[in-house]
Amino acid sequence: MSVASCTVPAMEAGDLSDEAPGTDGCPIWAHTLSTTSGQRHRLEEHLRSVAWWAAEFAEPFGAGQPARWLGLTHDFGKAAPGWQQRLLEVEGTDQPVGIDHRAAGTRFLVERLDFDAFALPVYGHHGGLQHPGEMENFLASPPLDIAHERQAIQRLQSLLPELRDPTPPIWPSSASDLLGGEMLTRMLFSALVDADHLDTQVHFGKRRQHVTTPVSVAQLLDRFEDGLKAKLKKRKASPSPVDPLRIEVYEACVAAARLAPGFFKLAAPTGLGKTISSAGFALHHMVARGLRRVIVAVPFISITEQNAAEYRELLSSTPRDPVVLEHHSSVTLDGAGSRWQRLAAENWDAPFIVTTTVQLLQSLHDRRPWAMRKLHRLANSVIVLDEIQALPVHLLIPILTILRQLVDHFGVTVLLSSATQPEFWEMPPLREARPVEILPNPTELQQRLRRLRPMRYRWLTAPRPTLEQVAQKATQEPQKQVLIVVNTVDHARKVYQAVCKGQPDPAAVQHLSTRMCPAHRQAVLKNVTAILKQKPVQPLYLVSTQLIEAGVDLDFPVVYRAMAPAESILQAAGRANREGLRAEGGLVVIFDPVEQAMPSSYGLPVAETRRLFGSEKSDPDDLPTLACYFRSYYGTLPDKAMGADILAARESWNFPVVTENFRMIDDDTVPVVVRYENPKADTAADPIDTWLQSLRRDPGRGHVWLRRLQPYTISLPKSLAAKPHVASLLRPVIGDLHEWAGNYDLNTGIVIPTNEETSHA
Repeated sequence: MSVASCTVPAMEAGDLSDEAPGTDGCPIWAHTLSTTSGQRHRLEEHLRSVAWWAAEFAEPFGAGQPARWLGLTHDFGKAAPGWQQRLLEVEGTDQPVGIDHRAAGTRFLVERLDFDAFALPVYGHHGGLQHPGEMENFLASPPLDIAHERQAIQRLQSLLPELRDPTPPIWPSSASDLLGGEMLTRMLFSALVDADHLDTQVHFGKRRQHVTTPVSVAQLLDRFEDGLKAKLKKRKASPSPVDPLRIEVYEACVAAARLAPGFFKLAAPTGLGKTISSAGFALHHMVARGLRRVIVAVPFISITEQNAAEYRELLSSTPRDPVVLEHHSSVTLDGAGSRWQRLAAENWDAPFIVTTTVQLLQSLHDRRPWAMRKLHRLANSVIVLDEIQALPVHLLIPILTILRQLVDHFGVTVLLSSATQPEFWEMPPLREARPVEILPNPTELQQRLRRLRPMRYRWLTAPRPTLEQVAQKATQEPQKQVLIVVNTVDHARKVYQAVCKGQPDPAAVQHLSTRMCPAHRQAVLKNVTAILKQKPVQPLYLVSTQLIEAGVDLDFPVVYRAMAPAESILQAAGRANREGLRAEGGLVVIFDPVEQAMPSSYGLPVAETRRLFGSEKSDPDDLPTLACYFRSYYGTLPDKAMGADILAARESWNFPVVTENFRMIDDDTVPVVVRYENPKADTAADPIDTWLQSLRRDPGRGHVWLRRLQPYTISLPKSLAAKPHVASLLRPVIGDLHEWAGNYDLNTGIVIPTNEETSHA
């Protein structure tokens, strides 16, 4: 096929007659024929469109002009004759062009920018952001055909006159230092790759238009307030003594929402409605300060699902209403409104987003286009970080640093919400940040709550009991309803078995741990909630690992908690007499079992907990002592233990190292699909078998089957999965996903066939 003669595959008559040619009279293409329009995508049209979208996306953080440059130059290399010929050769096949098109635009920017590292988004717009040194080595490598690059630029300059003598862009003040420049590069990269994907999707008919919502922020706030009034009206039928304090917290949030953007703290005790109050703050603040969207991030998927359902009830008029986007690894995007959810999840183009802390913070430290498309949406938004005591300590410095950058340079308001507020404000990234305390006197509020919701603490720490003794004491509690929280799955199983020995009704004893798949855990929680509501009171003993501690709305008269960090003890205590309806109050028993086992990360905080809290010391809900605990704990840790090396990698613009080292989830695990049978499922066919077969047969649509399998997937430590007696029961599916061929107990989950299992939470 001759490029010189512009010979192309047959097209409809007249298709080429109106095309704007390059200097040699040939049309220049960006993409092959679209099956929907029957047209190829003109390169100059693609570059202008991407430049326009990228500028729109970057304008909220003052970088519209640089983003437009990136959009205009990102595909320069496609204008080279060799690339154009190869594009036409592979048209109609699955073959890639296979010729680099990054170099021309990258070199064009490097030669014209004051700081050539800002060319990194163009260099990495397909593969991801790289270290500047890697880009420099690439441009200096002998195989590159600079003559073809020059020819490509010359052809494009005839089509894009603004590139003939371009004026370098003005950079925002956020780029005044290395760390600020690195962050701006992340945001510009996000704007570029999102614009590129959107325009390409439109050409190939994968979306009709830019995803938007017809609902204004003012309308969202009206919906929320109307829904909340209806919700409160229903609660009047079964009021709680705690309700007045919940209303007080909500009103304080609404009042604080009128203040200028920045950092805010919501230190409301457990059970005072932080889920609703924080959303109320975010929506009122968004309207009052002219912000664009709300992002609520929580640490656990179970809470994400719970919160998203609650927000959807208040904000969405129909299941297809494009308002509340729920985005995490187990969300199903195949039901009502799934097309909008699927498209909006690609780049968070929604006014109200509910996601996990992992999804948010991992994306902020990633380098890959698919993970970073959403980042530009964060500018001029309200970010609610719920249960912040769960933020991983080994990543605190990079997390707090990037939050500070979002607040200082990208118009973001960050609300940190937790009943156990960590003392972050003396750490280097947040010094002088001066957060707004939404509740002016959390200690006084805690004392008032304790009068309305009495709480007693009992310490079984000297002498230390065995797990068997703990089980016996729990079953002897006169209230007959006890939540027992331990630190490992091994301890949970042992306590569960010990409690079962003395209970004639097996249904009275329930179990929760990460050895149970999410669908199983949800079924147990639903059953437990139903039993707790029954009258007269039914016996119930729930044995759980610490996964129960945050965001799970359960109300037990008695809670037993194995020795743990103070914030974990207090989170567990929030499940005792939660509604304040028990005249005798709630009882929390902290026990320090003889059989010591806990996550390695518990060592230092547990030592501080033992030092400051106890029967002759402070109770865990003593907020001044809790503040001392956090200050002492964080003050003991070296910066390296809190992720200072990741911050150093950011300062050197080493994007691959940052992505590699910033890991919120321990990926030293193996995902395993289990056969948990939901009693309500159709027993005519096993859907899990169908999905596994589909995944093996059609890995190209793997994301569809993996989402459906997520509720039936657990994670086993690699060290355990590698043991011969366990490995023999793991059947490979695809990638690192396996199918479990062993037993799955409908009470405790996956059954390891010997007692060789190590203890893991």
